[in-house]
Amino acid sequence: MRLKDVIEAVQPANVLGLIDTEIRGVACHPDEVQGPGYLFVCMDEYLEYNRWFTWRAFLEKLPSMELAGVVSPSPVEGLSVPQLITPFPRKALGQAARLFLGNPDEGVQFLGVTGTNGKTTTTRLLAHLNNKLGIPCGSIGTLGIALGDSLNAAGTYTTPLSPELYRHLLTFRESGARAVSMEVSSHALTLDRVEGLLFDGAVLTNVERDHLDFHGTQEAYAMAKQGLFNLLKPGGVSVLNRASAFYNQFAEAAGGRVVSFGMENSGADYEVRNLILTPQRSRFSMAVGNETCPFESHLVGDFQVENVAAAVALMHAMGHSLEALADALKDFPPVCGRMEQIFLPNGCTAIVDYAHNPDGLQHVLKACRPFCERKLHVAFGCGGDRDRGKRSIMGSIAAELADVCWVTSDNPRTEDPEAIINDIMEGVQSSLSLASGSPEVHQVPDREEALRTAYNHTKEGDLLVVAGKGHEDYQIIGLTKHPFSDQAILRSFS
Repeated sequence: MRLKDVIEAVQPANVLGLIDTEIRGVACHPDEVQGPGYLFVCMDEYLEYNRWFTWRAFLEKLPSMELAGVVSPSPVEGLSVPQLITPFPRKALGQAARLFLGNPDEGVQFLGVTGTNGKTTTTRLLAHLNNKLGIPCGSIGTLGIALGDSLNAAGTYTTPLSPELYRHLLTFRESGARAVSMEVSSHALTLDRVEGLLFDGAVLTNVERDHLDFHGTQEAYAMAKQGLFNLLKPGGVSVLNRASAFYNQFAEAAGGRVVSFGMENSGADYEVRNLILTPQRSRFSMAVGNETCPFESHLVGDFQVENVAAAVALMHAMGHSLEALADALKDFPPVCGRMEQIFLPNGCTAIVDYAHNPDGLQHVLKACRPFCERKLHVAFGCGGDRDRGKRSIMGSIAAELADVCWVTSDNPRTEDPEAIINDIMEGVQSSLSLASGSPEVHQVPDREEALRTAYNHTKEGDLLVVAGKGHEDYQIIGLTKHPFSDQAILRSFS
């Protein structure tokens, strides 16, 4: 690829010092420049939670290698390489990366999933169903990059930056993938990380409170997610949660064919009926018009059944039979850190879940209550440098729904862990003042100590919900990631 090819694709407002050089790579971070001949895209980027990096700071850190050119929002004095000036450098990054890697999305079916909760499970469900039906399907999301048994790698973000995203898509295509299911976060949509992609199907799982530290308001957060439905191919399918407060807004804005999913008596196009939940599996029927088909899944909890309904709705709307989907679903395994059960030696069962926002925590605790023979414990915290407003809400939910609360640290980042706990305790105390039967409440800032202490307080028949970190194998304290796994600590008790 040469610089003129990029100019044709990006259509910059101005070009300074044009020399039509060969491009050997596309990058937006200094560490990604691996040699001479790279095209460097200058843009302010939200690369870490609550921390913006400026493009001028990135330029100063560039290695002393000759670049093929620079894309930037304004001219840079002192650069002796061609400059492409555009007010949309993030879009230019996606366009250039896609072009450099040979348009690796072409000929592949794309299924996008957005929502506050349920993205990971729904994305993995879509990949599993496709693979079982003979359509090799890769997946991209919070748990990383996967393609059947041949590829499984960690990812940096829920939705990667454009150069990394298109590299993964090229790997998928070269490995024979015919479809890709991917989580599309509100950050990714706001920051143009999926620039150049068009989707055959798009799913909205739900819109609840989260990431207000980034978006500012719930309305702005919802509008960001709505952007996915503007990226549908002609004839694409939009799948929406009928119970969402934002359903009408999304239905009016969505492109292509719109179908809905929901629980019994929701009025959805795809409706879950006759749901039977046990600690090991879920059984239900899926009703579509006059057609009804029985389903069975290893996923437990009504909110996880909603994720199944979302995936089934999209696959059926795209032409697969309910019977084939029901058969394919039977061996879908539980997803790491999503209602993950760990049986402890004292007879207590631990449930590890990624619930890190009010809606997630509420759903998990309500789902666990029917299976709890004695006391329902919950150990949880809230992330530092994030939306402070959700902390007291989560504290209130825990105090209302659990018998014993262990308030501890999540990823405190640069905040004081005890200050975060104090914010949570405001909600706990508010619920305690209104409740007729008050739960036990313990404050243990050290998360490992909290889990060990909670375990020592549990007995046979108790349930211990460990919420907030799910699949994560680290804890962020300050700016450092320390090895940490809820699952590893719980399993060490045996």
